[in-house]
Amino acid sequence: MRTLVLLLITGMQVAWAGDAVKGETLYQANCSACHGKEADGNGPAGSALNPPPIGFMDAAWWEGKDDKEVKANIKNGKPGTAMMPFAHMSDDDIASIIAFLRTKQPK
Repeated sequence: MRTLVLLLITGMQVAWAGDAVKGETLYQANCSACHGKEADGNGPAGSALNPPPIGFMDAAWWEGKDDKEVKANIKNGKPGTAMMPFAHMSDDDIASIIAFLRTKQPK
């Protein structure tokens, strides 16, 4: 006799693997002009933006954020800001950018 087990997990962050080294390269090429080379929100193009770009070294920004939400912001852009959509990026590339950004997240 076979038994089927269904596991339902709610309220948990889904972690998906990304390559932080690749993500840093992608970040520098696509994001650093606004968000800064160090991901601190102080990129040269970002100084003219209102609201200013996110600084990923800010603990308050990361509070309650999961990778799915960060991915949606990258993929779809952020209405009311200068954050444009990067819909052309693959899910793997976005996962790698997020893996890099997580290295900037305060512990």
